[in-house]
Amino acid sequence: MAQTTIEIFEEKRITYKGKDPDLNISCVKEDETGIVVEVKINLRRHNFGDNCDVFFQTYDNRGAGNKPNKMGKIKELNQEEKNVFQYPISNIKKEDAKFRVIVSEPGNFKDSKVIRLIGKAEIPGFDDENDKSKQKINSLLPTKELDIGTPFMVDMSPNRLPYLVLKRGCNIKYKLDSNSDPVQKSLIYTSAIRAIIEAYLTDHRYEDCIYKKQWFDLISKKTGESVDEFPSNYVSIDDGKTVIESNCKNWIESVTETMVSNLPDSNGKKLIDKHKEANFRNNEITYSEEEG
Repeated sequence: MAQTTIEIFEEKRITYKGKDPDLNISCVKEDETGIVVEVKINLRRHNFGDNCDVFFQTYDNRGAGNKPNKMGKIKELNQEEKNVFQYPISNIKKEDAKFRVIVSEPGNFKDSKVIRLIGKAEIPGFDDENDKSKQKINSLLPTKELDIGTPFMVDMSPNRLPYLVLKRGCNIKYKLDSNSDPVQKSLIYTSAIRAIIEAYLTDHRYEDCIYKKQWFDLISKKTGESVDEFPSNYVSIDDGKTVIESNCKNWIESVTETMVSNLPDSNGKKLIDKHKEANFRNNEITYSEEEG
């Protein structure tokens, strides 16, 4: 006889945030093939029955789910203070990954065998504070390393944060995050921010993008210019030819310069000031070598 699943709506809530959460999920690896997820879980406080099964499932932001992974029975999991699992997940980006943890219990309902859902957690993404890739999610331009052909690139999609993707193995991410090379950071962020603004102005897919609004609000705050006064078109059609609007292009360059120059480090020092200091030190070294 086929089994029937009945969802019990008063299932116990499994926590993934706050003080002493039941589980913690982090990304320990990301490349072009997908991600590797690490799950730490301890459900002792809930007093689930020994025969209950625990499952972990990954799905993307479109709702397409992978086959659930059985983590084990409560009796097995409760033998350890903290259980740690790692799951490779193919064909999914880190920022698109969502998760579900379910605790189920076999039982009977009238004459049918059923599986009751008695515990559940819906996790909308990685806990940024515990993310082992140390991605700067609080930034409007977080960085991540991948095996790409160029030193860096901007990865953008509507209603998702733009990412500054850096070539793995070149030490670029460390230098940017540590602010140890202000000249390199100036050059990379100038190109990246310019590309982001151009995309938001030219690509109709971003018309209602929530992150376009956040970027434009930040630009407005930095420049003192109202968002309503921003250019609406980057290109126009004149006699069948695509023409770049010079006023808009000049505006983009001005905004990019303002945004990059005022990037602060952890001590609040502006990038443009660090850039000037770095160039001054380089000049001193050059003069010293010539004198020697």
